[in-house]
Amino acid sequence: MNSYQLYVVTSLGLTTMVGVGLNILLGLSGQVSLGHVGFYAIGAYTTAILTTTYGASFWAALAVAAALTGLVGTALALPALRVAGPYLAMVTIAFGFIVEHGATEWRGLTGGANGLMNIPPPAVGGYLLGERALAMLVLGLTALVIVLFARLARSPWGLAMRAVRDSEVAAGSVGLNSVVVRTAAFTLSAIVTGVAGAFFSPLTSFVSPGSFSFMQSIL
Repeated sequence: MNSYQLYVVTSLGLTTMVGVGLNILLGLSGQVSLGHVGFYAIGAYTTAILTTTYGASFWAALAVAAALTGLVGTALALPALRVAGPYLAMVTIAFGFIVEHGATEWRGLTGGANGLMNIPPPAVGGYLLGERALAMLVLGLTALVIVLFARLARSPWGLAMRAVRDSEVAAGSVGLNSVVVRTAAFTLSAIVTGVAGAFFSPLTSFVSPGSFSFMQSIL
């Protein structure tokens, strides 16, 4: 494969991971999000900032990106769960726009509209991963995420998400806390999406607000 083909394959893997993250939220728990690109951006910018500005390793930045997107997902879920349907969609749209606007205006940290460049690839044993190795790593991680999603869907947590999705009243009658279940779905979905975003940075070696527009969520 040439460089372009490897880029397409790696991008496909990352898009699949984002799709799995959305499936946790929409498929299992029945919650609509049209601003998930915000989590993708947070993961990407966290990795870019930590590796370029602070000299952190990619793996440390990846862990921070996963934790940060999980925290933001939880924080967003708490007010968002007070509404439903199109109102929830509007809350998530607003979140996506806020992240994009913040990336544009916070020039000292994010580089503003110019973005951040020269983002290094992950290193293993002191050796930087090339395009082919990065593609294999992303595809392997994507396969792992799909397997874990399948296990989650069959687990008690997955069944609880489906129960809350189908009927909150019925789920509550058997002792399920719908707020806890929906918040867990939001958090897990955000983490998966943030991890995908963390790999987007070294893939392109450049991030800017234009990479995370609202249309990305729609697509």
